[in-house]
Amino acid sequence: MAGNALPAKGETRDLTRDDWLRAAVAALAEGGVEAVKVERLAKSLGVSKGSFYWHFKDRPQLLAAILDFWDADFTQQLIDNAADRTTSKERLRHLAQDALVKTVYGIDSARAEAAIQSWAATDAHVAERLRAVDSARLAYLEKELAAAGQQPDKARARAKMLYLALLGLYAARGYNQDLADDSAYLALVELALE
Repeated sequence: MAGNALPAKGETRDLTRDDWLRAAVAALAEGGVEAVKVERLAKSLGVSKGSFYWHFKDRPQLLAAILDFWDADFTQQLIDNAADRTTSKERLRHLAQDALVKTVYGIDSARAEAAIQSWAATDAHVAERLRAVDSARLAYLEKELAAAGQQPDKARARAKMLYLALLGLYAARGYNQDLADDSAYLALVELALE
């Protein structure tokens, strides 16, 4: 995944929209949607709230942008990163390695994913968006598995298996590091490719 880490607290450069988004996703990952407050973000970035309003009309606009950012950087970017691999198996292996990266922009990726899921459980719009992202992720996996020679039903089942296993690994990272075994997940990817 591309990009810079969050700006250091008190850093004097002008903040970009992406700086605010990264700080918002980090806050979401750490404390859920209720932690995404303009004043709290400004304090964490060491700036006034005025900087926020150069980039966003209000908090609802920021929350909508978080979903776009998450979809682009935690889904589409992973797919794009694998695109230059020659075979579908190489693309899936690369995607799996990329999905296991623990931090993106200084944000715990598993916690960010869990926070989006928790938010979706309480907000119908976010749930709809999460279902769309789940569908896109599964469609990509299924397409690559089919390109690797698997029959459609088998490709669909294995796509779900890989995706659910990844979500389970992310969940386990929060409470049981021994269970959250990246090498076990990569072994599962290899089994799915047989």
